[in-house]
Amino acid sequence: MSHDPSNENDKNRPESNRFPQFLSDTHYELFQLVVDQLNSSQQKSHEYLAVAFIATSDSELYEKMRPYFGADGFNSPEMFEEMDLSTGYLKIARAAGNLFGQDYEISLADFANSLDHDLFHTLLQAMKIRKYGVANT
Repeated sequence: MSHDPSNENDKNRPESNRFPQFLSDTHYELFQLVVDQLNSSQQKSHEYLAVAFIATSDSELYEKMRPYFGADGFNSPEMFEEMDLSTGYLKIARAAGNLFGQDYEISLADFANSLDHDLFHTLLQAMKIRKYGVANT
């Protein structure tokens, strides 16, 4: 018997009053700012929301990713070509591209071993957003 996640009921969905968990008030505010600039379809897109969550999690990451993410999509190939990202930022930016539907090979073991606490937390939340979307923020 195959498992069809579209038939799951809401009991498996993260509780809306705790999801997603933002790193700070600034993270929440930047996320809202970015999402408000998307069209209504993109504001419901799990892919867009996951990238927005990652991009707004850290001020330096936001400055580097923001020119490449918005209503026109996520131009990560251009970003990687033009931007010099530190190891942790490069890994989470590749994860953002992967969550957006771009074909980047990523290693969960590498993430678990190399991302700092905040970036690891961000990745876990972004994966949940990609799966479930965003409840009330």
